[in-house]
Amino acid sequence: MPNVGGLEALGHRRSARIDYKTIVLTMHGDARLAIEAFKAGASGFMLKESSGDELLTALDAVLQGRTYLTSSLTKDVLEMMAEPSQSEGVKLTPRQREVLRLIVQGQRVKEIAGILDLSPRSVESIKYHIMQELDVHSTAELVRYALQHDLVGV
Repeated sequence: MPNVGGLEALGHRRSARIDYKTIVLTMHGDARLAIEAFKAGASGFMLKESSGDELLTALDAVLQGRTYLTSSLTKDVLEMMAEPSQSEGVKLTPRQREVLRLIVQGQRVKEIAGILDLSPRSVESIKYHIMQELDVHSTAELVRYALQHDLVGV
């Protein structure tokens, strides 16, 4: 989706009060991402590597008004939800979390821009706002803070 990440699109849909069901299909097997997707309004979360049968099961569950989470992430999601969040005071948008996750993974600004279909200048701006929010002054500090406070699933 040009200029809009999946979680951000879910948030827009939710804030516009558009009523439809969404199953997030991603290659990222990250429990934290699944939690964020559900918080943003997703009805289901599954991996691209999932079988066709699992997709049918997810569709059936969501159409019946239930939620669906791929079984490979269920344990991790439940464990994360059971423990108190260390980052509750930090308020980052889904887009900022996406950019931060890619920074922590070692991606450069131009690479992040390509992945998220943004301009490098937009990525720099997002990174600057994250650094202001977290009161850090270098990329190294930003990565260290994100890892210490468990802000992104890497």
